[in-house]
Amino acid sequence: MNRLRARVFTASLTGLLGLAAVAVVTATPSVAAAQDSAIEAFKAKHEAVVKLVKDNASDAKLQAKVDGLLDYDYLSSSALGGPKNYARVCGSRCDEFDALLTRLIRENYLRMIRKAEKHPVEYVGQVEGKNNIYKVTTRVKIEKNGREQSITVDYVMHKVDGAWQVRDIITDGVSLAKTYRYEFNKIAKAEGIDGIIRKLEAKLGSLDANP
Repeated sequence: MNRLRARVFTASLTGLLGLAAVAVVTATPSVAAAQDSAIEAFKAKHEAVVKLVKDNASDAKLQAKVDGLLDYDYLSSSALGGPKNYARVCGSRCDEFDALLTRLIRENYLRMIRKAEKHPVEYVGQVEGKNNIYKVTTRVKIEKNGREQSITVDYVMHKVDGAWQVRDIITDGVSLAKTYRYEFNKIAKAEGIDGIIRKLEAKLGSLDANP
């Protein structure tokens, strides 16, 4: 039973860029706190991925690093309405759904890094929310339609088995988790999980056609 399935099962029983960076914080934490902060954890993991991209590392190495940063299980569950709805919506195709959504999220994250690799990321700071959830705010410049643009990217982080992972990515105010949830909810009502699978396959096909 994978971690997401275990999480769903438990819920049913007991009732989701750069080489140089500038960190801007409002307080000076202790050394131990800094080492365990969400922003420092994100910075270390993110910059490890950036270095691999610049070094033209193998797909296997890139995947391993990205997968240690992003909480795909949470994003998959959230995309289908949370743990109570997840298994009901995806049914016998949950593993297939998870694999496709994981590929899509991973590829889009790497594409963002590749677009911004010529520019340093500005690490603006972190804000603590409820239940040990933190939002790490960054700014990055990307090239789009021949023009340089500056965008704000927030990474919502929580701890999974003692390690910080990203459970949502908010780009210029648009939440990845909420976007998927809204989109998949509409498709599920009309076409069920089969329609969602087709949508994910189409998105991945589009990415493959436009590398």
